Amino acid sequence: MKKKLVAVIAAVFCCTQAFAFDVSPTQINTGIKEAKKVTVSQEFIRKLFNNKALLEGIEMLSVTDDGKRLSSVRGTLSSPLSGNIGVAARDYIQENAALFNLPRSDVDFLRMMKNFEKDGVNYVAWNMIIDGVFVRNAVIEITISKEGVVTLANGSLPEVNEITNQISLERYQAIGLAKAAIKADKFRSVPEAELQIVADDDGTAKMAYVTRLAVENPIGDWEVIVDAETGDIMQVNNEMNFHTGLGAVYVTNPLKCEITKEELLNLTATTPTGKFAAIDNEDGPESDREDSIHIYDVDNTHFDEIGMYNYINTIHDYYATLGHDKLDRPMKAIVHLGDNYDNAYFSPWQNSFAFGDGNKFNCLAREASVAYHEYSHAVLNSIKNLTYSGESGAINEGQADYFACTVTDDPLLGEWVVAKMGKPYLRILENDLHYPEDIQGEVHADGKIWGALLWDIRKALGKEISDVLIYRSHYNLKSSSAKFIDGYNAIVTADKDHFEGKNLVEIDKVFAKRGIIASAYNGAVLTAKDIREIRQFNEAHNE
Repeated sequence: MKKKLVAVIAAVFCCTQAFAFDVSPTQINTGIKEAKKVTVSQEFIRKLFNNKALLEGIEMLSVTDDGKRLSSVRGTLSSPLSGNIGVAARDYIQENAALFNLPRSDVDFLRMMKNFEKDGVNYVAWNMIIDGVFVRNAVIEITISKEGVVTLANGSLPEVNEITNQISLERYQAIGLAKAAIKADKFRSVPEAELQIVADDDGTAKMAYVTRLAVENPIGDWEVIVDAETGDIMQVNNEMNFHTGLGAVYVTNPLKCEITKEELLNLTATTPTGKFAAIDNEDGPESDREDSIHIYDVDNTHFDEIGMYNYINTIHDYYATLGHDKLDRPMKAIVHLGDNYDNAYFSPWQNSFAFGDGNKFNCLAREASVAYHEYSHAVLNSIKNLTYSGESGAINEGQADYFACTVTDDPLLGEWVVAKMGKPYLRILENDLHYPEDIQGEVHADGKIWGALLWDIRKALGKEISDVLIYRSHYNLKSSSAKFIDGYNAIVTADKDHFEGKNLVEIDKVFAKRGIIASAYNGAVLTAKDIREIRQFNEAHNE
């Protein structure tokens, strides 16, 4: 009999968002979008060319879809900063206020959210705040090299001239409306609602409740944005990342290996619980052995608990070799989730994993690549917040596929999972997909492009370099709605910061081969060559 998930919630229950191994019926599909030509505004060009010192060092610059604001800029963007790095970085933003679209006011609109150093490189981020309320996705992020030079800047502040509504609803009312909007049932944790300002492109904004609902049915980590005055649903997105002693385990999957007895490291209990993994069996009590020897036949319900404990420890230790320490705690992983559930997921709001037994699929807890994929979502989530839709969602899925495959040293993903269906794999990183014509508008489908590109880098540079390079690039990703071109900037910046730019030629070849180049973004991206030509034109016409 299934264990019941019991939670005492005072007023209203809610549901959460998660990253899945395969497409989920609760996944938001944005659909294929027609690529629109972006025209960089003359006002933005004027702001850019007013700063000649900055201009000289730009290698690539992208603008927002309306062509009016900075999206990202990469290059040698400053002289070496000195003194307290947080203060110096803030001064840099203020000195370039026009480029970052800071309001002309004595009011401080920036709240520092991050300021940390990793391997000599500093990362600083601010969120826009108005009267104590955060403006949604209004973030400026700065990467500062070991030499103190600004090498990457992501984001700029939206124009907020007027807030067109008022706050009429209480938080619990917003949660109730969000619950109704997604028809939530069987919740997994207490719902949350945060008041934020949601800016529009026309200079107006609205007060809204950003609700977060962690739900078992429909499965997901749901983020629902509710108008704080009318209660209208402004946006719905499922943020759940789906994929899906001594112990007897499959170290890869039943198609590739026999069951072997493996050492279970870092145990802290007589159950499969340790420093980095806490396994929960939804079918009943977990294995409990005084001698910590968890040896079971494959048909025993405890078999998958032990295999999952081994997988989580293995992938944790792999990321530790890259320097990742943000998940140094027991990560909960549920096996035998639901009844014949055909998926697996990572829930960013609960920081936990879950693996179904499968119906058309084989048991998702018995394939290493599934567990590694989900854990890779958790790693990226611990570094950057990426919206789980569009190209940012595809980057999230593609990197999770890459790291799952690089650890197994196999470009095939989900071989065991789909074997019951007579298929050789669920996804493959050796493909001929090309941007932008192969974009489908679904994160797993589009993640195949990004994952294949990363695998191309691995083939060009080797596993040892590419694994470090791609992991380090996560810290440079633009928060929220990153695009593939932002992923390119992140990787180039990581190569400069950690490998002295030795791999730039090969990196450029890979991106060009996959079609992820400036011209693919319909005018939204300017290269150093483009900027020189505009500058020459303006000087020739006295502009």
